[in-house]
This record gives sequence, structure tokens and C-alpha cells, in this order.
Amino acid sequence: MKDPIFRRLLQLHPKFSDLSLGRINQLLKKIDFNEKKLPKVIHIAGTNGKGSTAAILKSIINQHGYSTHVYTTPHLVNFNERIQLNSKNISNKKLLEYLRYCEKKNEGKLITFFEITTAAAFKAFQDHKADFLILEVGLGGRFDATNIIKLPKFAAITPISIDHQDFLGNSLNQIAFEKLGILNNKSINYINKQKPNVMNFIHSEIKRRKLKAEFFGNDWKIKSNHYLSDNINIDLSYLSLRGKHQKINAGLAIHLAKNILKDKLNITQTHKALSRCQWAGRMQPITNGLFFKKLKNFKDITLDGFHNIDGMNTLIKNLPINRKILICSFLNNKKYTQMLTKLSQNFQKIIVIQMNEENSITEKDLPINLELIFCSSLKSSLKLINQYSNSQTSIYFGGSLYFIGEFLKLNQSKKLNQSK
Repeated sequence: MKDPIFRRLLQLHPKFSDLSLGRINQLLKKIDFNEKKLPKVIHIAGTNGKGSTAAILKSIINQHGYSTHVYTTPHLVNFNERIQLNSKNISNKKLLEYLRYCEKKNEGKLITFFEITTAAAFKAFQDHKADFLILEVGLGGRFDATNIIKLPKFAAITPISIDHQDFLGNSLNQIAFEKLGILNNKSINYINKQKPNVMNFIHSEIKRRKLKAEFFGNDWKIKSNHYLSDNINIDLSYLSLRGKHQKINAGLAIHLAKNILKDKLNITQTHKALSRCQWAGRMQPITNGLFFKKLKNFKDITLDGFHNIDGMNTLIKNLPINRKILICSFLNNKKYTQMLTKLSQNFQKIIVIQMNEENSITEKDLPINLELIFCSSLKSSLKLINQYSNSQTSIYFGGSLYFIGEFLKLNQSKKLNQSK
């Protein structure tokens, strides 16, 4: 959806944005936000797997007959994807209504785009009834705009790795400290699988803050493709999402559902929920669409938003042994040189695209020691992809989630005006 309000809200962004909750708290007071009117909150922070965990959990809860609101970022194609009311994207009419209301109440004061749109989402969630609200953190946790929940909640931490160092710190411990900011003494806390040093730090923080938490490996396990906890055994082979890492995400989602639904968790319904779960842009097979139809020779096509090093390593672990080519793009504040270096060792050809984003990498950003092919747009890469692929080639589109969004938007379009 295109509307002038998005440009106006972006113009309110402070030149030097500090991480704090002051601005959103002030706005929430002006819009008469009442946390007590929200559904039961499930708050999810971490570096990788937040969205997948939220999608799987939503599927399980819905399959058991309960309703969910969902807040997730970023969107891939339409902004409406960020705010789901009863599991459906908010309508254009309602979205504009809440954005304009918050814009008016903000009275032109400096506020980040994420803060004011989060305030609009909270107002929408407050006004519409549901059983649960699945709330995904935007950045970090401690000072994230979603972290204004004071009432008891469920809080979950997905795998933590290096990302957003400009805001969260350069070490894993610093980043983990910020992510753990969503936990409090009123929340019921769950910690998913982590790197050993990160898990050690989390254990020490939980102990220092005198919090209670349940941990992957202690309170639930993934063994032989099954989720195991107490006397519950869930077969993860039903999961529709591809990749071994999604089994880890599913384990956390199931453990959350087990504690949320308690004795109402049904194994058969959980298996159905796993099989019906959808999450775009994460090891997603592409089997139709306009761009798909323009590709001539290939074995299969996969779309994956691996936007950091751990995400890239996860993709590499799941690659097939046949010929592979990668079409990718990254933001220029990511460790793209390090990623492209390793990716070059795992793909026969790599085509790098300049996105329609202000901070997209460009041709001058590419490391000169690597054999990379540059294209100024996704459309213009089509001829090259067909040139380098054959019937045994697996084609991957990946990198930045903004690039994933560009692909999906182009693939869903009705006409492809191919650049020369």
C-alpha cells in the first residue's frame, strides 16, 4: 500500500536516535493505551528464528481453536503484513485509520518510524479481541518499542548471534544482554538452543536477576526428529518449513504452546498445525509466479532471507550437492564481504543485485578478489540466470529480507518489463 502518511512518519525520525522507551511511552499515554485490554502476550526476542517461531506458534494455537494477533517485522511485500488481527493482515482502511490517529496524537514530535507504527499496532490490538498476542521484537529487546509490557507474559529467546552491532554492541554477551531485556520477574521465560558461550552468559544473567526460566536441553529436547518434554512426544517430520534449524524453532514453539495450552495441547492437532504452517522467505520453495515462469532451465528454486552470518551458515548446511547458483543482495551495514567470501566457496556462480534501497550494496562495494557478477536490478539478472543454469541447477535467491521482498513483489506482478 502506498500512502503519503508513510513518508510523513519517516520524516519524524530523529537524526540521532537513542535507544529508549521514552518516546513511545509518551505517545501511548496520548492514545489512551491500556495494557490490561491486550490479549495474553507472548513476547519473542533473539537474532534468528523469531518470525519462524511466531509463525509455528500461531499455527499451533489457531489449530487448537484459539485466536491470535501477531506483530512482526520487517514486512516483505506489504506493510500490512506486520500487523495481523485474528491471524489476518490488517486492512488498508484500518491501518490508515490507526496510523493517522497516532500521527495526530504525536503532534509532530520526533519519534522513530518503528515506534509510531508500533503504537498504532498496540492500539489496534487493544481495540480488537483475541485470545493471544504474539509480539516479535524489532531490534534488541531492552529498549525495543515492544518492550512496554508490564503485566505477566510469556517471554522467549531464540538463538542469538552477531547482528545490529551499531545499536546492540560488538560482543555476543552485549547483544544477549539487550535481548534478555524482555524478561522480567512477572514473565514466564523460555530460552531456546544457543551457542555454548551465549548459553553460559544467559544462565548467569538469569541467576543474577533471580528470574525463572526453562531451557532447551533441560526442559525440552529435540531427538531423532521429535520434540520431547515430560510425557509429550511430537513428530517434527510433519513440519512444512524446510531446514534442520526449523526443527529447533518448532521445538520452542511447541514448548511455548505446551505451557500456554497446558492439558489442552493435542498431539494430532499439533501435527496438523506443523504441516499447515507458512512463513514466506525462509527456505521457501518457489513453484509459480511471473519471474518463475521466465526462468528456463533449473532443478528447483529456493528463497531464503539469510541476512546475517549465522543465517548464511544455516543455509550452507542445508545446501544440496548438485550445481547451485545464488542471486543475492545485502544492506551495506552488514558483513557482506565476509558472507560473499564464504558463499563463493559453496556456489558455482553468484550474481549480486543492487536493491531499490538507499543503503543497498552497489558494484563499488563488491570485493575485487571474488568472481562475482553484478546486476543493477533483479529484472536485469534474468538473462544471466538463464545463461548460467541448467536442468541440474538449484537456484537460490537470498540475503537481505528487503531483497526477498523485491523478489516476491516482482514474482507476484502481472507484467515483467525486463531491463536490457
